[in-house]
Amino acid sequence: MMTRSSGVGRTRRTVRSTVGRTRRPVGRTVGRTVGRTVGRTVGRTVGRTVGRTVGRTSRRMRGWGVCPELDPTLVWSPPVEEVYVAAEERLEPRDKKPYRRGITKLPKLKTWAFRDVVLVPAGKSMFKYGDPRRKPTREYPNILGGIIRKHFPGIVNLPTGGRDVAWTWKHYSYAEDPSGKYGNMQERVVRHFWKYFKRAEGKEIACDVILHELCRVRVTGMHYEARVQCVRDWHAERKVWMSKADCRDTLMAPWQYLQHPPQYVGEDRACFLAMVIWWTSREYARKHEEGKQKRSEMGGGSHVLGSKNLALTLQDEEVKTGVAPNLFGFFQKSKTRKEPHPETGSLWVNDLAEGQCGAYRSKFKDKHGEDADPTTEEFDVEVAVLAGQGKKGGRLWIADGLVDPSTIPSLRQIRRGRTSEQPRVETRPRASDLAIEKLRAEMEERERRHQEEQMQMQQQLRENMQMQQQMLQQMQQQQQMFQQMFMTSPPGSSAPSTSCPPMFPHFIPTPDPAVMALLQQAPSQSPLTPGLTVNNTGIIRSLQQFLGGQGDGGQGGGEGQGSGGQGSGEG
Repeated sequence: MMTRSSGVGRTRRTVRSTVGRTRRPVGRTVGRTVGRTVGRTVGRTVGRTVGRTVGRTSRRMRGWGVCPELDPTLVWSPPVEEVYVAAEERLEPRDKKPYRRGITKLPKLKTWAFRDVVLVPAGKSMFKYGDPRRKPTREYPNILGGIIRKHFPGIVNLPTGGRDVAWTWKHYSYAEDPSGKYGNMQERVVRHFWKYFKRAEGKEIACDVILHELCRVRVTGMHYEARVQCVRDWHAERKVWMSKADCRDTLMAPWQYLQHPPQYVGEDRACFLAMVIWWTSREYARKHEEGKQKRSEMGGGSHVLGSKNLALTLQDEEVKTGVAPNLFGFFQKSKTRKEPHPETGSLWVNDLAEGQCGAYRSKFKDKHGEDADPTTEEFDVEVAVLAGQGKKGGRLWIADGLVDPSTIPSLRQIRRGRTSEQPRVETRPRASDLAIEKLRAEMEERERRHQEEQMQMQQQLRENMQMQQQMLQQMQQQQQMFQQMFMTSPPGSSAPSTSCPPMFPHFIPTPDPAVMALLQQAPSQSPLTPGLTVNNTGIIRSLQQFLGGQGDGGQGGGEGQGSGGQGSGEG
């Protein structure tokens, strides 16, 4: 038994060692093969992902020392002797510095008396107050902007690698909460906001969705306004008064931006440096020019409501009048000026606004009849979809943000089962298309006026030719009359004249002043001789007197036609 067991044990150990030695080469071979394959696959995938991320990051960071778009000719250090030169006369320095508003601070929660104010969703991107008569001293957009600036994370670590400035609301989700109470800075901003207000009961999720949409817009606008404020502050230090429009169009050097960091950046100089690198890059300058071009194509602002949104303005109007205003009527009112444009004479804020309101009004009448008035009847969401090609780009063309997204039908739903007699879906025009149409209309109008001027000139030429022909006929008649006069012997003459004096101007050596005065008078029909004008009759009489004077010079004066005839004969 002992020998058998020891033999079996040796056999088992031998088998195990053999299998182990066999497994090791197989494992190494399989490991190398799988490792190489997986390594290549993962390497390619990670390399592409990292490459794209680094490319996007480098384009956004605009030069953390290695960005190829960084302009080496930019001046980063202030000059030793600075001399401000105004680009225009209105930007000359004045006697004192302009007024600058101080830093906006959040109200303390302990003293905030409006924590019970309820916010109700109004569409997809706006709130309205549950009780319109109980409004806080500082409305919710102001409070939200202060919270976003207070919790600005600066430079964040991206999940795919690299670092970037928190340019967007999405970047807030990459930043950790320093206090550790919340998962990220997005959650901290949302929780902090709902400490100042209450969500409508049963609509908590909808309120959070709208709040995230508002934050997305506010973060982007915060950085845009920060650059504008830097421009205004730099010029204000030099006693230069600049409007907001001038600040938007002005691009400065890096050293000028660096002197006035935004309030929400604080002491984070590295973050502000990255922001300035982006503001002074060539790509930003290109986008800046594209934005200016788009604004010029619009032809004006987007509305006349100022900083207050349409939902709060509607609510204020309801409190003031006691009657709920018509949505489209108020939307149309927000798109019209109080006074006509000084150049175009239009009351619309821009050409696109006129197209928006006109398209909705036309489709509303196509659907509800010619007698229907969209400014007095309830807002029709289907008409808004038909007039503006649905939710193109995720937005309604008319009253977007005020309409509940769940009530907006899709284009597929509208087109399903639709007949040719029903109103069709219209293509939404762009601002550039309207600008081209406007230029085409101006060129057609200019061509029409040019053609009218050409026709008027041709008509004047024809009239002038007719007048010349009439004058020529009158001259021919006058010549015939002169020939008859001088061919006929005057009464009292000794012998009839057989020769005709030469025609004008050889007959009279010098023009008589009396004749010239009569020639300048307007001609009128003579009552004495048919077909002869009064001026021409006066000319004949003056000629007779002139001829008579010449005859008197030879005979000592004569009387009447006889003297004239004798004088002419003797001369």
